Amino acid sequence: MARQPRTHKSHSEPDDVFVAKVLHLGKWAEAHQQLLTVIVVVVAVGMLGVVYYSNFRANLDQQAATELEQVYQSVSIQDLEGARGQLATFLERFGGTAFEAEARLLLGELYLRDGSPQQAQAVLRPLGESPREPIEFQAAALLGAALEEDRQWSEAEDVYMRIADRSDLDFQVRAALAAAARIRQDQGDPEGAVALYQRLVDDFEDGDPQRGLYQMRIEEIRSANRT
Repeated sequence: MARQPRTHKSHSEPDDVFVAKVLHLGKWAEAHQQLLTVIVVVVAVGMLGVVYYSNFRANLDQQAATELEQVYQSVSIQDLEGARGQLATFLERFGGTAFEAEARLLLGELYLRDGSPQQAQAVLRPLGESPREPIEFQAAALLGAALEEDRQWSEAEDVYMRIADRSDLDFQVRAALAAAARIRQDQGDPEGAVALYQRLVDDFEDGDPQRGLYQMRIEEIRSANRT
């Protein structure tokens, strides 16, 4: 029986398909020239916008750094009233920049020095009410002090406990626990105060003078409540 001859595909077929696709794309582009023009313009405007915004942010940060340096100069010459005014203006102009947190921290501290705890709270809350970052823990400590000065004992304790439970720095944790324990003791919660002082005792090694200090405080509280 005679074998059927094999059929061979032409090597030119893939090339023909490619050429056909290119021609089809060319015809589509010609038919949609206006749409392509709009797309090119939109992409170009978008790229220019990104470049402009980057330059704008860089310039804004540079201006913020310069303004904040002037504030520190006012503080250094004890012009605290002038510094507070400069910082209030700074936050209006440069809120959202990388220097906002530093400005809030400084303004909150100046308000505390001035005996204005409520103004300090308003400035510090956005930064220190729920701390996660190092500068936020600093703001939280100042916020706790402002709340104490304003006799908002419960809220001050809550702020200190958030610091103690979240911070990775021993000195911040210990200072916050001590402050919260002091509030509990002053507000008639000796058992709560002892619990926090015990956390402090457990945090120090045997023989550390600080450990002995907090052990003494625990004994003083217990003795006072036996009588």
